[in-house]
Amino acid sequence: MTNHAEESLRASVARHVLAVLPLALFFPQPFASAGILLFIAALLASGDLRGKWVTIRQHPMFAPVMGLLAICIGAGLLLDRPDGDFWSGFAHYQNYLFLLMFISVGPGAWQQRAIRFFHAGATIAATLFYLNSAGLLPKSWLFASYVKYSGNKSILLGILLAVAAGWMLYDLASKPRRHWLGYVQFVYVAGAAVMLARTRSGLLIFFLLCLYVLFNTVRFSWRRAAAVVGAAVLALLVLQAVPAVSKRIAGTIEDVRNFTAGKRVSGDGERLEIFRATVEVIREKPLTGHGIGTWIHNYPTKITGTNAPMHSTPHNDYLLYLSEIGLIGLAGLLWIWAVQFVVAARLGGEMGAKLAMLGIALLVGGMFNAILRDAVFGLAFMILLAIPLAGAGSRSPAPPARTE
Repeated sequence: MTNHAEESLRASVARHVLAVLPLALFFPQPFASAGILLFIAALLASGDLRGKWVTIRQHPMFAPVMGLLAICIGAGLLLDRPDGDFWSGFAHYQNYLFLLMFISVGPGAWQQRAIRFFHAGATIAATLFYLNSAGLLPKSWLFASYVKYSGNKSILLGILLAVAAGWMLYDLASKPRRHWLGYVQFVYVAGAAVMLARTRSGLLIFFLLCLYVLFNTVRFSWRRAAAVVGAAVLALLVLQAVPAVSKRIAGTIEDVRNFTAGKRVSGDGERLEIFRATVEVIREKPLTGHGIGTWIHNYPTKITGTNAPMHSTPHNDYLLYLSEIGLIGLAGLLWIWAVQFVVAARLGGEMGAKLAMLGIALLVGGMFNAILRDAVFGLAFMILLAIPLAGAGSRSPAPPARTE
């Protein structure tokens, strides 16, 4: 085997690992973590690190990601650095550095394989939810997040199912040849996302992605407007008819009413109290924030004598960024997300649409979860973002997919 063939083989290993990682997201976190470590090892072993650095430097995501890194470094130098919480907090702000590492492999056939693995993982996850609802799922640590709705992994599963269903719906709406199995798979996954995943974030994301697909695939006309409105009304009626969904919607509305009236909210509405206390923290230093890792120390001072629960994050990335690195830090995050949408518009087609849908999921997920603060969410999104973003270089069009 020639040296060139050996280098090509080593380089393909990292792409193969990256293609399988979306499947690992539907299993306990150690699976995804081990996969990421394996990817890093394969990437380093593949050689041509200089070429990979050039790929990263030329990518449109490089500048905004480095911008947020610079903001975090500035915050670390100029603001409070609480002992024991600063470095872990600093690391959580750098999830997008993993994205740059993932996209260094460039475009290729691995992208379509990654989509297929993601859809396969969503189908497996839906099956596990159905088995659990029928009382047939074994009680094992492998399925803990499916059996009991607890922790960020359970929330992530609902969000991933919503994104996967949105991607499947786009494929059905945009591709000329549609096999009936595609429709069955979409209904199968969407049903689990809506009725069994039990996360309101995933429910909202799924609804918005369905609207996006309609906007993206129907031409501008009065028929388009009528179709979108009709689909929205139909979706609301269907959701309201599902007891598990209607109960969640009614509970959310009731919590909002009670909160605005100064009454006690349910356990599901506790985040409203967390948001209120966090806003008080933000008001003290809105421009710069208090410093990375300080929310966990400032928040308790705002809930003394209230019913607000103690948590490790405000369950809202916008409020977290504002409280710790201020408007400057939030601007850095929004710069990253704005570039993602610009790249999505430039890419167009399947990859552009799927990148835009991931952007929508981040925007909505960040309102109710630590979508980037927690690595369970953050790394999952970096893996998925790498699929459409690979090869979206800023200086030249992405080369055609190469075989591996």
